[in-house]
Amino acid sequence: MIHIEVPGFGSTVQGPADPFAFRAAQALVGNTDADAAIEAIGLPFAFRCDTSRIVAVTGRDVRIAVRDRVPAWTAVFVRAGDLVRIEGTARSRYTYVAVSGGITTEVVLGSRAMYPRIGIGAALRAGDALPLGTARRGAEDAGRAIAFEYSGEVAAVAGPHLDRFDAAAVSRFFGEGFVASAQSDRQGARLEGANVAPSGGEILSCGVVTGAVQVPRGGLPIVALADHGTTGGYPIIATVAEADLGYVAQRAPGESLRFYRVERERALERAAALRDLLATA
Repeated sequence: MIHIEVPGFGSTVQGPADPFAFRAAQALVGNTDADAAIEAIGLPFAFRCDTSRIVAVTGRDVRIAVRDRVPAWTAVFVRAGDLVRIEGTARSRYTYVAVSGGITTEVVLGSRAMYPRIGIGAALRAGDALPLGTARRGAEDAGRAIAFEYSGEVAAVAGPHLDRFDAAAVSRFFGEGFVASAQSDRQGARLEGANVAPSGGEILSCGVVTGAVQVPRGGLPIVALADHGTTGGYPIIATVAEADLGYVAQRAPGESLRFYRVERERALERAAALRDLLATA
């Protein structure tokens, strides 16, 4: 018999839906991954800083104006009081705004990530003011940039329940295309298209990681994103390579994507290549 003296805490991973875009913005302004940035879902978004800062905006198809138009994925010097306006297109799902020094929000469970569904933080509203830490970079660092392009070709490794799917289903998953559903959110990217229903039904609950591709009985995959549950009962046919998580998260409703199979070593190499790219910022 076990007597529980102190109950544990269960929480989703949280953090950015597009991890690389978040890390790139932070790297460009001299912050670390532990610092907080803003994730904007839907544009336009606009803000001002009380003090001069280096700012970086990353995401898909984003446009920035500070006095004049400036490029995304680039460190930009913003003077105190300047209006920074960010606009996008129908394909701009998650946009990241990093400010040198970081946003010094409260640390909860070792993280500054927000999760409004359970009362940790809240969505920003016009007029909100956020505290900033000490700037780590100045005007001389403006112009640093990271070159990055989004793709609809997504690398994935075989999942732990691949044997729950027959050869035809596996072939369809790694060969045929899918379309992003309008029902997708930060919890999961829901896909429509090829039916890849498992042959053995549901499984006993198991741990779920970001990027896990779960397949319910209906046969339409769900890719676990930042707010996914800690466990799940659907067979996992594959896991998206860390380097390609943003490719999935940033697909707009109706856009296509296709999975191709890689081995674990190749997935790790792709992640290492992105870390090397961040080191150039």
